[in-house]
Amino acid sequence: MLLRSALFLAPLCTAAALIAGCNFNSYVYRPDVHQGNLITKEMAEQLQIGMSRTQVQFLMGEPLIKSQLHQNRWDYLYYVNPRRGDIETRPVTLWFDDQDTLIKVEHGNLPSEIQADSMILKLPTDFQPEPSKK
Repeated sequence: MLLRSALFLAPLCTAAALIAGCNFNSYVYRPDVHQGNLITKEMAEQLQIGMSRTQVQFLMGEPLIKSQLHQNRWDYLYYVNPRRGDIETRPVTLWFDDQDTLIKVEHGNLPSEIQADSMILKLPTDFQPEPSKK
């Protein structure tokens, strides 16, 4: 009787262990997530105080956030959630006056176009992102 139950339980336990092992590492099939507006150092350097909203939009693209409560502020945000590593955000904030001209630009450390391409393609780069604020 003991041998028969052991012969029944051994394959059952082995099958359960193998099935449970299919999801041993949940990161295997998780891709990197890139969202938002990719803004590079070269793009930010082309911004000039006094540009119109139309000129800024032509250069930078459609902003990710246009708030009805802050109509003189445009926010561009790039968000990267890598498969392994820390989440990275790179905000760029632009302010306009009542005549729709650019009066202020705020951003942190931005990658060059070559660095941004390398990061997306997972090639080595010397870009050091700023630590995310938690």
